[in-house]
Amino acid sequence: MHTIQSILSCCPHQVSACHQARAIDIDQALLSGTPFTILGGKRVRCREGLLRFKLGSDWRLLYQITATGYLPCALVSRQCFERELKRRRAIKACNLQSQEKHT
Repeated sequence: MHTIQSILSCCPHQVSACHQARAIDIDQALLSGTPFTILGGKRVRCREGLLRFKLGSDWRLLYQITATGYLPCALVSRQCFERELKRRRAIKACNLQSQEKHT
């Protein structure tokens, strides 16, 4: 199980502090019960149970909908996110595998 802190700390990319702060704010708001639509989240149409949040123009924060709430999934670049969507299959987070190697 990933936490937002583990996703941010193991991300191999240079993510600015303001985007990291926004990701933490989104996570805390989701944990407090704020609907994802108010936070700017959108459902990923071609992948049921997945939400995306835009962090600036370059980053997408992905969450999985679970029975107990929302689970942070990955932080990916916009290009990686769009490339995976065009493939029309399950999204393979670019940095998810590298995060699992570090833990």
